[in-house]
Amino acid sequence: MIIAINARTLKPVPHDGIGWFTYEVIRGIVSAHPEHRFVLISDRKYDDPPVSGSNVEYVTIPLRTVHPLIWYAWHEFFLPGVLKKVKADLFVAPDGIISMHTTVPCIPVIHDINYEHRPDDIPWSERLYYRHFFPLFAEKAARVATVSRFSADDISATYGIDPDKIDIVPNGVADIFTPPLPGDAEETRREFTGGRPYFLFVSNFSPRKNIGTVIKAYDLFRKDNRSDHVLLLAGRRLYLTRDIDRALEASPFGPDILFTGSVNRTVLRRLYGASVALIFVPWFEGFGIPVVEAQRCGTPCILSDTSSLPEVSGGAALCAGPADAGAIASAMARLVSDEALRRRLAEEGKRNSERYTWDNAATKMWNCIIKTVNNKT
Repeated sequence: MIIAINARTLKPVPHDGIGWFTYEVIRGIVSAHPEHRFVLISDRKYDDPPVSGSNVEYVTIPLRTVHPLIWYAWHEFFLPGVLKKVKADLFVAPDGIISMHTTVPCIPVIHDINYEHRPDDIPWSERLYYRHFFPLFAEKAARVATVSRFSADDISATYGIDPDKIDIVPNGVADIFTPPLPGDAEETRREFTGGRPYFLFVSNFSPRKNIGTVIKAYDLFRKDNRSDHVLLLAGRRLYLTRDIDRALEASPFGPDILFTGSVNRTVLRRLYGASVALIFVPWFEGFGIPVVEAQRCGTPCILSDTSSLPEVSGGAALCAGPADAGAIASAMARLVSDEALRRRLAEEGKRNSERYTWDNAATKMWNCIIKTVNNKT
């Protein structure tokens, strides 16, 4: 069988959830199924291919997809010919974008449909593209994959898709994420916060991630509690981040709000393990990989009580409304003062995170592929 995969989001060092899903799932299914041929179609050439094997071939469509108009041209004008040329039996799109002009059966992985519920959180050109094409992709698809039960139900209800057509392929946690060894946490705090305890946020910076409210909650926590805790923000800016700037400008504790920039998994494991808690309270989330990574490191989590996060966390977290900075601040105070609660959430969270592995994700993606092939024949 020849399986073509949209590899535009395949990078040697991914920077977001879709990137990690692409990398880990492609690597997993390629390794597990040497009897099949995989054609990875990208918009760039790789000096060092992220995934390799005797059953892997890379094809480049040399048009860098940096704007929705180019997305359209790449997928609708160039991709169908490539699929025909390589004689693909199936096309898998880890980023959810397929071609409307191919007869090859397609599986888009639609991680969530945040743009339907919070359209103003993304630039207008991307918003128009997503809201126009993704309902068409979901309808055309042979099957649809997504990362949580919440997203599956949301896609089905919003787009009128038969639930039986949707497979859940949850994200995973890499083996590198483990609780800190003795002395690790102290060394990490010395390096990043001058030895002070800290709360951690991990993700890219965009309006949906609600960092402004995280900063407001931190301000309330510091005002109401005698502590010198730092707020550490790990990630990179994407777009529309003026709300973060306003919150920083208004914060009386601005010098104690620190940015690490993007960090690799080795550093991220250390940051999770040394933190008091992960604060992750987005307005909308299809899965939330930082949640299960933090849990695997034995770190308690303060999460939104909305969308997929109660499901993904397995109930092993403190949850609050994403608009309620006071409730988030109260959860921070509870974790600082209640050692038994911290220990319980750490233990329950670690058990919950063990449900999520990248091997399991690759297996479930393969099962989706087999269902599609069987329905075709």
